[in-house]
Amino acid sequence: MFNLEHAIAVWRRKMAAAGIKSRDVLDELESHVRENIEQQLRSGVTVEKAFEHAIQRMGQARALREEFGKIDRATLRRRAKSALLKLLGLSTVAPTDFTTSARETLDLGRQEALGFHHDFIGTEHVLLGLLARESGIVAKVLRKMGVSREVVRTEIGKIVGAGPQCEVIHKLPYTPRVRKALELASQEARALERSNIINTEHIFLGLLLEGGGVAALVLEKLGVDAAKARAEILKEQCSR
Repeated sequence: MFNLEHAIAVWRRKMAAAGIKSRDVLDELESHVRENIEQQLRSGVTVEKAFEHAIQRMGQARALREEFGKIDRATLRRRAKSALLKLLGLSTVAPTDFTTSARETLDLGRQEALGFHHDFIGTEHVLLGLLARESGIVAKVLRKMGVSREVVRTEIGKIVGAGPQCEVIHKLPYTPRVRKALELASQEARALERSNIINTEHIFLGLLLEGGGVAALVLEKLGVDAAKARAEILKEQCSR
């Protein structure tokens, strides 16, 4: 059975062997590969075919090495620093913007990422983190819509699977899609409650509205509609 995380790990090793040794560059290339894969999955192709097509579009290592070789080291360091801040979600959404429940959810997402042997926190991990809080609004709303944590985990496994065993990274970076989802969560907090404080239900709506991540793909497949989910969340908030 095709394993996406293993395939990406092998591809990275091949690129490194061909001369692209900078981790910053490899990370940037990988983010483009993953985004392309997610876009293709929406059209119904298999994960394996999506990966093969994404790699073909990315191009050969030699051409990529020459292109990145044009960038001076100082520029690359500036880009890397900027990318790191964005990966940690520090560019637009600060840790103080989250409730305790929301911060705990993001930490549960980190634990899910480690459980999958992934070296990043994706939308799928955050979604599982939300569902781990069984008494929370998000889990209740999804249960009403006939969606369980076990079903979500199964569907996520079909798309990404577990990665190879790797060294534990103390601070896993968020993917660009998670950062976008958190920005959308901030917008939802202001729209629903006229507040800058982000709670778990806002994160959930952010994942849905982001639209292209694994979480959104899985929720769409399971029939979860953003407008209906928002209405159910409002009902739960009013009943408290």
